[in-house]
Amino acid sequence: MKHAVNPLQGRLFNPYQQIIPPLGLHRIANGWQSIFRAILLCLMPVKQLGAHFHPTFGRPTKELYSVAGLLFLQESNDWTNAQAVEAYLFRTDVQFALNLEPGLDEMCDRTLERYRALFLEDDLAAQIMNDVTLKLVDALDLRIDQQRLDSTHVFSDMASFGRTRMLAVCNKRFLTQVQRHYAADFNALPEDLLQRYAPSPAKLFASKGLSAEQRGKSRQQVAEDMRSLINRFADHPGLNTRPSYQALLTVFEQQCEIVEDKIVVKAKTGGRCVQNPSDLDATYDGCKGQGHKVQLVETCSDENEVQLILTAIPQTAADHDAPALTPVLADLQAKELLPEVMLADTAYGSDENVQAAAKLGVELVAPMPGAELESADSSVSDAVPAAAATATETPATEPAASRDQPMSPAMEKLTIDDFSVDERTDKVGACPSGRIPLMVLYAQGKNEDKTTIEMRPEDCASCPFRKACPVQKTKKGPYKLEYTAKQRRQHERRREENTHAFRERYAKRSGLESTNGGLKRKHGLGALRVRGSPGVHHAIYLKVAGWNLGRAAASGKLASQAAEILRKLGLGARWAAWCSAVCLLRRVYRPWRHVLTASAA
Repeated sequence: MKHAVNPLQGRLFNPYQQIIPPLGLHRIANGWQSIFRAILLCLMPVKQLGAHFHPTFGRPTKELYSVAGLLFLQESNDWTNAQAVEAYLFRTDVQFALNLEPGLDEMCDRTLERYRALFLEDDLAAQIMNDVTLKLVDALDLRIDQQRLDSTHVFSDMASFGRTRMLAVCNKRFLTQVQRHYAADFNALPEDLLQRYAPSPAKLFASKGLSAEQRGKSRQQVAEDMRSLINRFADHPGLNTRPSYQALLTVFEQQCEIVEDKIVVKAKTGGRCVQNPSDLDATYDGCKGQGHKVQLVETCSDENEVQLILTAIPQTAADHDAPALTPVLADLQAKELLPEVMLADTAYGSDENVQAAAKLGVELVAPMPGAELESADSSVSDAVPAAAATATETPATEPAASRDQPMSPAMEKLTIDDFSVDERTDKVGACPSGRIPLMVLYAQGKNEDKTTIEMRPEDCASCPFRKACPVQKTKKGPYKLEYTAKQRRQHERRREENTHAFRERYAKRSGLESTNGGLKRKHGLGALRVRGSPGVHHAIYLKVAGWNLGRAAASGKLASQAAEILRKLGLGARWAAWCSAVCLLRRVYRPWRHVLTASAA
């Protein structure tokens, strides 16, 4: 039977006034407890959680608002199940935040795990994060016009295996299932196979002290054993659908291949493959290692008192940052939180991402990836080499005196961005020296339009910027330059990045690095206590929501709003302080003592 108590229901008496001292009530009124109790507790997904229980029949559930809130606080504070239950039973400030009656409500570890399984089944953590974030953004009146984007690596609770041991552990786990459920099939397996996988996973095919050749033989043996198990139980109706058998298929496909009826272990598999059979969704990042990652977007307007994380998108470690911008912007658009300016690092700064963001009205401010730009004149196939062109244009009868003069400093290389181009129509008006082109040809290609500029030979021969100009002399005589719109945008962005204004504007992006560090240090985002995508995503969403709660608690504006709500509910700090003062006066003066003394006399 569903049991839920509306957190916004008023109270006739404050049950905490005789339990928590006045100083403690004052700290609660100005801390996260009052904000969570007054503003966020009512956002818990009680309706979805209660759908798993009958409305009237059966034993009453735990109070659903408090259970959902406890799961939120567990990840926010990086508690174990035991620590979360102890907080539910003994910590009065947590009971205040969860709207519990002190000394009446109970909880055990198994009950908490059962409710957590319901959370994972319905993916309620994502809903909590979205609801909490939108509520805090509205309550704090945050400016969302400027945001910053970055990713951070997340380690799940799994061991780090080499390839040989990882293959061996897959085999051993499947054999364990065979032994447990089909003992006859297990006993029918070859004895030498069973002996190889008898040791514990930590001791399977230990490679310490072995040569490279010996390690290769061990890996080959494990691969052959895996193939043998796959073939032997491929038609077994009770085993071929088990997750352990499906893991064998996946790992063998990723790590091995069959060449001329022989099993060959692949030399390289890439990062998008299983790293541990305990977490089939974890992949490998060449820089950070095994695990998962999450894309985070945070506000960064100078007008905000505090900054909040607006969205979090979990991914696997092998996913690159560049394609992540599109789903991030789509998520922000769905929440109506699109910014005007998005700051990101070089990984997100491709021209495709800039154009995709511009279509949504977002200016992506990010350095361009790559140290060197693609040359604008690389497509001119019949261009004369620069050295030959220079030698051709240098008079043979140059005076000796001029050759003995010191060389002038090299002129900065010009780019397409130095040409006079109409930003509205992309029409070329003049070259960097102001000369009008002889011809400008605009050709539409399958992927991108191309522009060809042809200059008069006499204009280029007498141009003072000849050595730095990208226009090249072709074998047939004309001076030409070919470029695409993408190349022009790249040169324009590269020049802008070298300005002080860009560096000053871009400096705020680094603030998200401290947010990533705070999430890992305070909320345990760096090394989770769970593994597998459902558990990992659950933890990520609630830890990010917990970070937003902590940042909101640092705002005096939200604390005052929570205090006003609690005052209307009969839990205000002023009422508690007044009651405490009355009790203190009664303890000091004790007027009934005089009555007792007089009667005794």
